[in-house]
Amino acid sequence: MDFLNTGILGFIYWLNGFFNDFGLTIIFFTFILKIILTPIDFLAFVEELKLQKLRPKIQEIMKTARNDIQKQAELLAEVYKKENYNPFFTIFIQFLPLPILISIFFTLNKIAGDKSLSLISFGGINLAEKNFLISSLVAIVQLLMILNLPEDQRKMAFFLFGLIIVILYQFSALLNLYWLVNLILTLGERIIFKKIHQKTFILKSN
Repeated sequence: MDFLNTGILGFIYWLNGFFNDFGLTIIFFTFILKIILTPIDFLAFVEELKLQKLRPKIQEIMKTARNDIQKQAELLAEVYKKENYNPFFTIFIQFLPLPILISIFFTLNKIAGDKSLSLISFGGINLAEKNFLISSLVAIVQLLMILNLPEDQRKMAFFLFGLIIVILYQFSALLNLYWLVNLILTLGERIIFKKIHQKTFILKSN
């Protein structure tokens, strides 16, 4: 983890040498990171679509074989094999970027706490301090993402939403800015992924 922290910190400082503005630097850094992680995000998106397709069958199996765990496992394994879905691969893909995200969290907190740095950006916003406006924008974009989720996933998502927002309001504007830009890029990314998937589906149908 120290290797990741040092690498990310060095890269951010290097980028800031061009912009001389940590606000612009974080925006550009987030954009670059999103491009790097796009293949992983796309795999996670495809696996998510598979799970959405399988969810009615999974719920039916859980209901009809609720008193027989072994039967449940056998039926689920058959469905997964038929639809070429591996739940362990899905979990792996979803957690793969986690070390990078954790490293970014600690790195940005370190930058925000460095009193020797000038973190004034966007016409006077001190990114080292909490900022209600940026945190509120994060909340709004996060809410929009939740409303685009399937209805059966929203309950847990709303719980996590509340938890994330409470946490983010406690941290610097620098960290919130990263999260805001990341959410916006993720929204755009998912729109593109959906269009790619629809075109692929149409081509396969023809």
